[in-house]
Amino acid sequence: MAELLVAEHLEKIYGEGDIATRALKDVSFTLQQGEFASIVGQSGSGKSTLLNLLGLLDTPSSGNVRYEGRDTASLGRQSLAALRNELIGFVFQFHYLLPEFSVWENLTMPAAIAGRAIDTAEKDRALKTLALLGLEGLEDKNANALSGGQKQRVAIGRALMNRPKLILADEPTGNLDTANTEAVYKLFREISAEYGTTFLVVTHDRRIAQQTDRILEVLDGELVQDVRNEYVAAKE
Repeated sequence: MAELLVAEHLEKIYGEGDIATRALKDVSFTLQQGEFASIVGQSGSGKSTLLNLLGLLDTPSSGNVRYEGRDTASLGRQSLAALRNELIGFVFQFHYLLPEFSVWENLTMPAAIAGRAIDTAEKDRALKTLALLGLEGLEDKNANALSGGQKQRVAIGRALMNRPKLILADEPTGNLDTANTEAVYKLFREISAEYGTTFLVVTHDRRIAQQTDRILEVLDGELVQDVRNEYVAAKE
């Protein structure tokens, strides 16, 4: 597998002097294209801080994130935004759909923001995404009229519309029941198989982490464990 992401000695410090908080401490790891991995840790462990740095939503106090060999520390704000839009899709615990818009409008929002015309290719991509998500026939439905599971699937579809190489998911099933949680992770697997998409899922729930192939554990800002999940590999 090709190397997609390299985190090099990442540190994040908030504040200064005696009141400074070291949220991340010398975190390093590599993520290969097509991996299905998780970051696990309790609330306050630093896992969301790490996700923000990997997603280029924040900058480290020291260290660096490289994507496909590209050094992000040397990039300006616009270049970082362009790289983020090119390579990364985000799925959060809350779906952040625009309730006054339809499923179709929410799904094609990334194209509208990027200034792309909703041409035939874009429409075909949206229709294929809806089919993959099991949302055929719901494209004209108002987002407010969807169930919780359907809303999260639309949010996943929105993240997929630019066909990113990496999906960063922050507690993506935290608001869902058991059945919908299982459906979402099955969908993640299907997306990974269909497009070769890399997944990195942040969770505090080890049962969720057990559904990934690699588990990185963060404790008090440090990466304390990085293991292959042999249980899942054996099941597959």
